[in-house]
Amino acid sequence: MKLYGREDPGYLVSAGLTALLILILTATGCGEGSGPAPTIKVGLGEAVITPRGNVQMRGFARSQVATGVHDDLHARSIVIEGEDGTTVVMLTISIVGFGREYVERIRDVINEKTGIPVENILVSVTHTHAGPNVDAAGEDYQNFLVEHAAGSAVEAWNARVPARIGVGSARVNELGRNRRRLLYGGLHPDPEVGIIRIEDAAGTLMGVAFNYGCHPSALDWQNTLYSEDWAYYAIKGIKEEIGETVWVAYFQGAEGNINVGYSAELSAVGADMPIRNYEYIEIKGGQMTDAVIDALPSITTSGDPDIATAIGMFDYPLRETFPISLEQAEREAAAAQKALDSLEGRTDLEGTRILDKVRVDVFQTGQRLRTARRFYSSDDHGGVTTVEQQAIRIGDAVFVSLPGEVFAEIGLKIKESSPFDKTFLVGLTNGYGGYLPSAAEFIEGDYEVDGSRYSDKTEQACIDASLELIRRVE
Repeated sequence: MKLYGREDPGYLVSAGLTALLILILTATGCGEGSGPAPTIKVGLGEAVITPRGNVQMRGFARSQVATGVHDDLHARSIVIEGEDGTTVVMLTISIVGFGREYVERIRDVINEKTGIPVENILVSVTHTHAGPNVDAAGEDYQNFLVEHAAGSAVEAWNARVPARIGVGSARVNELGRNRRRLLYGGLHPDPEVGIIRIEDAAGTLMGVAFNYGCHPSALDWQNTLYSEDWAYYAIKGIKEEIGETVWVAYFQGAEGNINVGYSAELSAVGADMPIRNYEYIEIKGGQMTDAVIDALPSITTSGDPDIATAIGMFDYPLRETFPISLEQAEREAAAAQKALDSLEGRTDLEGTRILDKVRVDVFQTGQRLRTARRFYSSDDHGGVTTVEQQAIRIGDAVFVSLPGEVFAEIGLKIKESSPFDKTFLVGLTNGYGGYLPSAAEFIEGDYEVDGSRYSDKTEQACIDASLELIRRVE
């Protein structure tokens, strides 16, 4: 397959490369397999999706055009075929997000070339803020992205071999922070990392996937290089420990209010923050590397786990009310702008928290005004939007998709109510759904809440839908 803007055809993991993976003896101490031969098959695929040229980037409400590549962006796929023929695809793509139409196109290509039902294909994104704006990138790149994202799953299908798979977990306490609670310590409500271990029939490590809720947006708006952000360094570090040709992938979790430890509002106004650089995100990625490597030896694998999947369409409630009137929103925005106008130009305030705070006030009141205008001009108050969710069970573990940027507290409640001890959430799945704050945060307001279209009742709708799907794959 010819890659967009790349002369080297080796960017796509082929069946031949996957065959090489099963010959690798890794540093995790795995030897020859024991017990009955596996009854399941697993295949792994990977494709580079970095744009050829420097297109507009997406993230931080910016319009900067990329100037180069720090590290390539990827689509990575797992295909699991159960003993009864049930086959699922878990696909993760290193972009900030895209609409439902791309999900449907990717699924259709995979279905056409493999026969895997479209309802068994999960398409997620990592949400890196150092990637292209897909809608603005042009038709050539959009077609390329669909082709190669689907191609990673097709390659995985063609490369599947008898295998063993196991799911475990670890904790990463310092990587992600609750950015809405930084003044109170900012601890991650759910620092659990889900880890998938994949071995061939002989017990040799083929692949590792990790699932964790945290924005890959540590690089700020001044960065104009394509990058997978902290996840790049996590994947790089893991491969350095277990083998460069072992497949490694990151699946996003419930990350709506989680990043590496900075204010979303300060980020939006471009405040200078020394942690927003490649040196710092290498440290953050290393924290994930250490957790995964430490946990891998304790994860047991099985060659005959049950594979099950369920999918459904669910109604999520939209806002019924808005906290302030349009007239009040206009007054607040005008007052904030007036305050900023009176301070800008004062050289003694440049770089101070005083000026940053006023700029944040302008951003927040402006966002609230825009949302108020949308709300009061709409006639769907108290209506619903229909979203798709999936559940995939791998033996004693279940993965549930989330439609957008769901707050970590919601994901944690799903885990706590699940009948499976091993329950994990895959965020930003099957189309971008926006921020979904927890009900308690609607009292607090601010960035994620003010921009959300959802109601404070949507938390429970998300939990109920997720648990219904989990029960269907028990």
